[in-house]
Amino acid sequence: MKKKLLIMTLVSSVLTFIIYNITRDNTITIVSIGDGLSLGMTPYDIKGKSFNDYLKEDYENKQILKKYIPDFASPNKTIKELIYEIKENKALTINDTKIEIKQAIHEADILTIAIGLDELTKINITSEIRKEFTTNFEELLSIIKELNNNKVYVLSIYPTKEHDLLEIAKINAIIRDISISKSFTFIDISNSLKESYFLSKNSHYINYEGHKKIYEEIKKTMK
Repeated sequence: MKKKLLIMTLVSSVLTFIIYNITRDNTITIVSIGDGLSLGMTPYDIKGKSFNDYLKEDYENKQILKKYIPDFASPNKTIKELIYEIKENKALTINDTKIEIKQAIHEADILTIAIGLDELTKINITSEIRKEFTTNFEELLSIIKELNNNKVYVLSIYPTKEHDLLEIAKINAIIRDISISKSFTFIDISNSLKESYFLSKNSHYINYEGHKKIYEEIKKTMK
């Protein structure tokens, strides 16, 4: 009797394991939010291939991509604007389906955040600017933390012709410290981009090779 009960228990466990592996959802939803860097903008006011697109292709090729939502990123978006959009729960219609930003962030298995570069370009980064940046960035990531505790990747900014390396390092230290405090993954791309990646000396946007390099930096942290 005990032997029969043991066999039935083992069979039940095996069946449960098989059913779980058949029915569980292994697909990935990727969401990106941020400014022109996140969107892959070029100096020609058109969207190019971004690091998010490379990430999407990776999971698409593995046939485990469920959904890809890059639509909540836009050129010149500031941190304050993104905070406002999340608080107001901005909605977009994508492929005839209404998607709210809170829903998109919450559902993301992988969420990438690249913001700050557009708003800091062409301004003098004073101590007051850094203080305001810290306050806004802290609020942004706190809101996101409430919505998503999965794999969140926060990108640094990188040097532009308007700023020296020390100014960029101070901003990136802010981004890094706040990201780590929220248990998000910080991706430092400040030393990863070659001069050849820039399409124009008059623009801070990079080409598809630069975005591929950012994608590779993200993938390193996923291993």
